[in-house]
Amino acid sequence: MEIHQGGHSHDQQAAMTAYANILDEARTRILGINTIVSGTAALPPWLTAELGYIQLRMLCELVALGCLIAHGDIEETGSKKLQKEYAADQIITRLERLHPDFYPHPIACTFSPGSIHLDRIESGFLTKVELLNLYHECGEHLHRGSLSRMFSSTNPKQPPQVQKVLDWGQKFLILLSQHHIASFSNRTHFLCFISHHQANGNAYVAIASSPRQEKLPVRLGNVA
Repeated sequence: MEIHQGGHSHDQQAAMTAYANILDEARTRILGINTIVSGTAALPPWLTAELGYIQLRMLCELVALGCLIAHGDIEETGSKKLQKEYAADQIITRLERLHPDFYPHPIACTFSPGSIHLDRIESGFLTKVELLNLYHECGEHLHRGSLSRMFSSTNPKQPPQVQKVLDWGQKFLILLSQHHIASFSNRTHFLCFISHHQANGNAYVAIASSPRQEKLPVRLGNVA
């Protein structure tokens, strides 16, 4: 896979910058979860967890919006409906129909002059299905619920748990630390880093191309 350091189109450059900004916000929110948990010892655990779930919901939305940015070359992503959509589950569902392999995939990178080898990480990260489940779980915890549910003795609303928030945050970190997003043709890839020395510790996004012609996921190696 060859890395392109320059010569990007205006649209590509704008997408890379916008996606890096998304990752910078995501990094702040992931780190913020740990800060919230460590700084709220005087609060009831359920309240600490609720504050964490706000960040998790925002992270779900950031991943969905980032996918829209990365797949701006698909004409339908520029439609008025998708450009105005904010609900993560709706964006994910629409993108799934347009490009089944749209979701970011975590990687471990090995660099050599002018090229890069990708090993796909296959476990521990937030999957597409988990993101949708988490998004709905956030909605469950961030609304007080109906009176019937509030006072139910057989099916009471369960308080959120701090450890679950931390576990979800770790899954986001594994997903986003180093990942690639494949274009519809699978020839062009966003290579994305939530923090990189070339950006002074901020997010960094590059574009790479694969010589493979067939429309298959780039899978040069696997890391369990």
